[in-house]
Amino acid sequence: MLRARDFRMGERDGQMLGYKGEVEVLFCLLESFDEGKLSSFLESTKSFQGKRVVATLAPLPETVIKGLPSGVIIWDREAIEHEIGRVHIEKIVGNREHGLVDEFVADDYPKMISAEDLESIGVVEVGEKIVKPVLNPDDVKEIGTRTVGGFRFRLELVPHYLYRYACSLFIDDHKLGVQEGTLAINALTHKPAEWPDQTEIVFNIDQTHQRLEPSIDVEEGRTIALDEIMARHTAERDVVRDMGSVTVTDRKKVSPHREEIVLETVGVYYLPVWCVEGVKGVIILNAGTGKVISEDYFSKDLS
Repeated sequence: MLRARDFRMGERDGQMLGYKGEVEVLFCLLESFDEGKLSSFLESTKSFQGKRVVATLAPLPETVIKGLPSGVIIWDREAIEHEIGRVHIEKIVGNREHGLVDEFVADDYPKMISAEDLESIGVVEVGEKIVKPVLNPDDVKEIGTRTVGGFRFRLELVPHYLYRYACSLFIDDHKLGVQEGTLAINALTHKPAEWPDQTEIVFNIDQTHQRLEPSIDVEEGRTIALDEIMARHTAERDVVRDMGSVTVTDRKKVSPHREEIVLETVGVYYLPVWCVEGVKGVIILNAGTGKVISEDYFSKDLS
């Protein structure tokens, strides 16, 4: 697995070492759960500046997982088997995909820099626009362990196209007013959502993460945004008219004129999302708000 990603192998203080350039990874290899061996590994490597991985063929108790220091990575049997299979398939078809080992060389990210700090030094835009996470890895580990018995934690940056819009509302040709807002189109699921005006943005994050690529382009996102604006601002409304001795109520459609909608493309923004896999299921967290996006618990009846 390591050699498939051009890592070289060695040993340090009795532990298996993988290294590539300045990246170093120490491994604790467990064929079965050995609390003494695990404790010795954690104690002897606590000053190690590189990555630490516990590769285990047996499930670790939840109490042990919860007690692991922040930053220690767990490779369980399923993950190892999947990675070995993926490496073999790559050799056959030649199509290289993101794997466990790739995460070791994908964490060279500077600390978070706020937009205000960058503006103060005269830098307008550097790197990607990322919603500032409010969940740190320790928070995610605690939530994941408490809910699904989490053993694998992955941070992904999900691309969104942002569009500011202004649209006049009409009944027939009579203008009622103007609606304004900012829409975000998820560039993976294509789902639209209102984008809060006070969202805090950073340009880099220091956690290991994978940046996902859009499955649609900005013009396709624009079409989805226009459809959403039309849908959310179109409604039926009762209009009362006084015609002397008779009061008439008409049901009229209130809507924008699509061709008159002003739509400004703001750019691509990334929403950080934590994906937690556990012995009880999978939970996905919005790292920008701390809210649960989805929960999927495994059935207790596997028969």
